[in-house]
Amino acid sequence: MNSLRTSITGTFDEVWRRTRDRLAGLTDDEYLWEPAPGGWTIRPDAAGRWHIDGEGGGGPAPDPVPVATIAWRIGHIGLMFTDFGTRLFHGRNITLNDVEFSGTAAGGSEFLETTYNTHWREPLDTIPDERWWEPSGPAFFGYADHPVIDTVLHVLDEFTHHTAEFGVLRDLYPHRPGSG
Repeated sequence: MNSLRTSITGTFDEVWRRTRDRLAGLTDDEYLWEPAPGGWTIRPDAAGRWHIDGEGGGGPAPDPVPVATIAWRIGHIGLMFTDFGTRLFHGRNITLNDVEFSGTAAGGSEFLETTYNTHWREPLDTIPDERWWEPSGPAFFGYADHPVIDTVLHVLDEFTHHTAEFGVLRDLYPHRPGSG
Protein backbone atom coordinates (compact mmCIF):
# COMPACT_ATOMS: atom_id res chain seq x y z
CA MET A 1 0.00 0.00 0.00
CA ASN A 2 1.33 3.43 -0.95
CA SER A 3 1.73 6.05 1.71
CA LEU A 4 0.35 9.55 1.37
CA ARG A 5 3.90 10.83 0.89
CA THR A 6 4.58 8.33 -1.93
CA SER A 7 1.38 9.27 -3.75
CA ILE A 8 1.96 13.01 -3.48
CA THR A 9 5.67 12.99 -4.24
CA GLY A 10 5.04 10.64 -7.16
CA THR A 11 2.56 13.15 -8.58
CA PHE A 12 5.04 16.01 -8.10
CA ASP A 13 7.71 13.93 -9.84
CA GLU A 14 5.41 13.26 -12.80
CA VAL A 15 4.51 16.95 -13.15
CA TRP A 16 8.24 17.78 -12.92
CA ARG A 17 9.08 15.21 -15.63
CA ARG A 18 6.49 16.73 -17.99
CA THR A 19 7.71 20.24 -17.12
CA ARG A 20 11.35 19.38 -17.80
CA ASP A 21 10.35 17.82 -21.12
CA ARG A 22 8.37 20.95 -22.08
CA LEU A 23 11.38 23.17 -21.27
CA ALA A 24 13.68 21.29 -23.68
CA GLY A 25 14.79 23.60 -26.49
CA LEU A 26 13.28 26.76 -24.98
CA THR A 27 14.92 29.81 -26.57
CA ASP A 28 15.47 33.22 -25.02
CA ASP A 29 13.04 34.80 -27.52
CA GLU A 30 10.34 32.28 -26.66
CA TYR A 31 11.04 32.62 -22.91
CA LEU A 32 10.47 36.39 -23.04
CA TRP A 33 7.81 36.40 -25.80
CA GLU A 34 4.87 38.62 -24.83
CA PRO A 35 1.79 37.03 -26.41
CA ALA A 36 -0.47 39.98 -25.52
CA PRO A 37 0.15 43.68 -24.93
CA GLY A 38 0.51 44.80 -21.33
CA GLY A 39 1.34 41.32 -20.08
CA TRP A 40 3.38 40.29 -17.08
CA THR A 41 6.99 39.23 -17.52
CA ILE A 42 10.34 39.68 -15.84
CA ARG A 43 12.32 42.84 -16.53
CA PRO A 44 15.83 44.06 -15.74
CA ASP A 45 16.39 47.17 -13.66
CA ALA A 46 19.12 49.72 -14.42
CA ALA A 47 21.67 47.55 -12.59
CA GLY A 48 20.73 44.44 -14.61
CA ARG A 49 18.87 42.61 -11.81
CA TRP A 50 15.71 40.93 -13.07
CA HIS A 51 12.37 41.61 -11.34
CA ILE A 52 9.00 39.92 -11.74
CA ASP A 53 5.88 41.92 -12.60
CA GLY A 54 2.84 41.88 -10.33
CA GLU A 55 4.92 40.95 -7.28
CA GLY A 56 5.15 37.48 -8.77
CA GLY A 57 1.43 36.99 -8.32
CA GLY A 58 1.58 37.78 -4.61
CA GLY A 59 0.16 41.27 -4.86
CA PRO A 60 -3.24 42.54 -5.89
CA ALA A 61 -4.00 41.42 -9.44
CA PRO A 62 -5.65 43.72 -11.94
CA ASP A 63 -8.91 42.65 -13.55
CA PRO A 64 -8.46 41.07 -16.00
CA VAL A 65 -5.20 39.46 -14.96
CA PRO A 66 -2.52 40.17 -17.60
CA VAL A 67 -1.38 37.38 -19.91
CA ALA A 68 2.03 36.28 -18.62
CA THR A 69 5.16 35.20 -20.45
CA ILE A 70 6.87 31.86 -19.97
CA ALA A 71 9.57 33.78 -18.06
CA TRP A 72 6.96 35.15 -15.64
CA ARG A 73 5.36 31.72 -15.17
CA ILE A 74 8.75 30.10 -14.47
CA GLY A 75 9.55 32.95 -12.09
CA HIS A 76 6.18 32.58 -10.36
CA ILE A 77 6.55 28.81 -9.92
CA GLY A 78 10.15 29.09 -8.69
CA LEU A 79 9.14 31.89 -6.32
CA MET A 80 6.34 29.69 -4.99
CA PHE A 81 8.69 26.76 -4.37
CA THR A 82 11.12 29.06 -2.57
CA ASP A 83 8.47 30.95 -0.60
CA PHE A 84 6.24 28.04 0.39
CA GLY A 85 9.22 25.78 1.02
CA THR A 86 10.91 28.34 3.26
CA ARG A 87 7.66 28.90 5.15
CA LEU A 88 6.77 25.23 5.53
CA PHE A 89 10.20 23.74 6.21
CA HIS A 90 11.91 26.67 7.98
CA GLY A 91 8.96 28.58 9.49
CA ARG A 92 9.95 31.96 8.07
CA ASN A 93 9.00 34.25 5.22
CA ILE A 94 11.02 35.63 2.32
CA THR A 95 10.82 38.80 0.24
CA LEU A 96 11.11 39.24 -3.52
CA ASN A 97 14.65 40.53 -2.91
CA ASP A 98 15.60 37.05 -1.68
CA VAL A 99 14.98 35.57 -5.14
CA GLU A 100 17.21 35.92 -8.21
CA PHE A 101 15.26 35.68 -11.47
CA SER A 102 17.00 35.04 -14.78
CA GLY A 103 16.63 36.84 -18.08
CA THR A 104 17.58 33.79 -20.15
CA ALA A 105 15.77 30.58 -20.95
CA ALA A 106 18.69 28.45 -19.73
CA GLY A 107 18.95 30.47 -16.52
CA GLY A 108 15.18 30.32 -15.97
CA SER A 109 15.16 26.55 -16.47
CA GLU A 110 18.05 26.17 -14.02
CA PHE A 111 16.30 28.48 -11.53
CA LEU A 112 13.15 26.36 -11.72
CA GLU A 113 15.02 23.09 -11.31
CA THR A 114 17.01 24.41 -8.35
CA THR A 115 14.01 25.89 -6.57
CA TYR A 116 11.95 22.75 -7.18
CA ASN A 117 14.57 20.35 -5.87
CA THR A 118 16.25 22.39 -3.13
CA HIS A 119 13.37 24.37 -1.67
CA TRP A 120 10.48 22.01 -2.29
CA ARG A 121 10.94 18.41 -3.45
CA GLU A 122 13.86 17.28 -1.28
CA PRO A 123 12.37 18.75 1.94
CA LEU A 124 8.98 17.25 1.06
CA ASP A 125 10.54 13.80 1.56
CA THR A 126 11.37 14.72 5.15
CA ILE A 127 7.87 15.54 6.40
CA PRO A 128 7.00 13.10 9.20
CA ASP A 129 3.73 11.24 8.63
CA GLU A 130 1.92 13.04 11.47
CA ARG A 131 3.00 16.49 10.18
CA TRP A 132 0.75 16.20 7.07
CA TRP A 133 -2.30 16.77 9.29
CA GLU A 134 -0.88 19.47 11.58
CA PRO A 135 -1.38 23.21 11.00
CA SER A 136 0.91 24.72 8.37
CA GLY A 137 2.17 27.29 10.87
CA PRO A 138 2.28 31.04 11.56
CA ALA A 139 4.40 31.84 8.49
CA PHE A 140 1.24 31.13 6.45
CA PHE A 141 -0.68 34.01 8.10
CA GLY A 142 -4.43 33.50 7.47
CA TYR A 143 -3.81 29.90 6.44
CA ALA A 144 -1.71 29.09 9.50
CA ASP A 145 -4.35 26.70 10.84
CA HIS A 146 -4.79 24.86 7.55
CA PRO A 147 -3.17 21.41 7.57
CA VAL A 148 0.12 20.89 5.76
CA ILE A 149 -1.61 18.58 3.28
CA ASP A 150 -3.74 21.55 2.11
CA THR A 151 -0.62 23.66 1.60
CA VAL A 152 1.13 20.89 -0.32
CA LEU A 153 -1.91 20.31 -2.54
CA HIS A 154 -2.13 24.06 -3.23
CA VAL A 155 1.50 24.03 -4.39
CA LEU A 156 0.78 20.99 -6.58
CA ASP A 157 -2.20 22.78 -8.14
CA GLU A 158 -0.16 25.94 -8.86
CA PHE A 159 2.74 23.89 -10.25
CA THR A 160 0.49 21.85 -12.52
CA HIS A 161 -1.63 24.62 -13.93
CA HIS A 162 1.15 27.16 -14.52
CA THR A 163 3.38 24.62 -16.26
CA ALA A 164 0.41 23.61 -18.42
CA GLU A 165 -0.03 27.28 -19.31
CA PHE A 166 3.54 27.67 -20.46
CA GLY A 167 3.12 24.46 -22.42
CA VAL A 168 0.26 26.16 -24.28
CA LEU A 169 2.46 29.22 -24.87
CA ARG A 170 5.14 26.93 -26.34
CA ASP A 171 2.47 25.45 -28.64
CA LEU A 172 1.35 28.94 -29.74
CA TYR A 173 4.82 30.44 -30.22
CA PRO A 174 5.51 28.93 -33.68
CA HIS A 175 2.11 30.26 -34.85
CA ARG A 176 2.48 33.85 -33.63
CA PRO A 177 1.76 36.61 -36.15
CA GLY A 178 4.70 37.33 -38.40
CA SER A 179 6.49 34.04 -37.67
CA GLY A 180 6.24 32.81 -41.21
